[in-house]
Amino acid sequence: MKKYNNDFYKLFNEIADLMGILGEGFFRVRAYREAARVLKEEADPITKQNANEAEFLQINRIGKALAQKMMEYIETGKMRFLEDLRLEIPKTVRAMLKIPGLGPGRIGKLFLLASITSKKELVKAAKNEELLALPGFGQKTIDKILEAIEADRQKKKKHKRSEVEPIAKKIINLLKKIKGVKKAEAAGSFRRQAKAVGDLDVLIVGSKRLVINAEKQILKTFPNLTILGRGETKFSFVIKKNDLQIDIRFVPEESYGAALLYFTGSKVFNIKMRQHAIKKGFLLNEYGLFKDGEYVAGKTEKEVCRKLGIKWVDPEKRR
Repeated sequence: MKKYNNDFYKLFNEIADLMGILGEGFFRVRAYREAARVLKEEADPITKQNANEAEFLQINRIGKALAQKMMEYIETGKMRFLEDLRLEIPKTVRAMLKIPGLGPGRIGKLFLLASITSKKELVKAAKNEELLALPGFGQKTIDKILEAIEADRQKKKKHKRSEVEPIAKKIINLLKKIKGVKKAEAAGSFRRQAKAVGDLDVLIVGSKRLVINAEKQILKTFPNLTILGRGETKFSFVIKKNDLQIDIRFVPEESYGAALLYFTGSKVFNIKMRQHAIKKGFLLNEYGLFKDGEYVAGKTEKEVCRKLGIKWVDPEKRR
């Protein structure tokens, strides 16, 4: 059975980000952040079967406007309010939210005060010292932003498998020793046995506190790194020695197999899998296999394949 809590967590946080860029009031933005947090951490699972505006109003931090948006999304798969915000802010501006050190407030200043609408324009303005005139943009902040952008550029480089393999083994062995970790496995092109690897994706199943514990252990083991981002479900960093980006993703046990399929790829293989699922009347994504909004499978790759009536394919052959 599909649970919408995580959807609302992402959607309401995106609304908060975009409102922050446009300079909306602090309390209005915080209302969406708090609603997102409550729906993910405190609220009971929300499904099509129990979706009801009156019931939503009983949830802490959920008012009438938010309850209506939740019902709209469950019924149509969209939120008109969010769609309008996306139209108001160029995609290239929204993409800057991925740059560490740039929150919605700073991006808003870049967009509204300096007419900067892309990462390329941002880099040019930073190097020409044009950002120093903007409030909140001191030299240290600008240097950190440029460093993060450079780290992102470096991650697109390919690394020899022979260079990545010992690092992957070290990280996975380290993670498996952390209390509460049930599973830890590399995904992406590394799992597909590619000779060249862009970055390293690692999936973990375990308790909620794992993000904090994993970060502590990694910082002890790899002190010379640049942290790109940290959240409740993902920790990203770059090992400076060889510019290898590592994304550690924390997934629920019921979604582990579906997430492993999704993050192992390849892109072509994933598209074929999703198309096959649609033909069979299913929806397949990184959270699981669903039919009419109901969770069907997702704990293991083979379980998903079995429900779809197809053979499990060895990662090396997923081209």
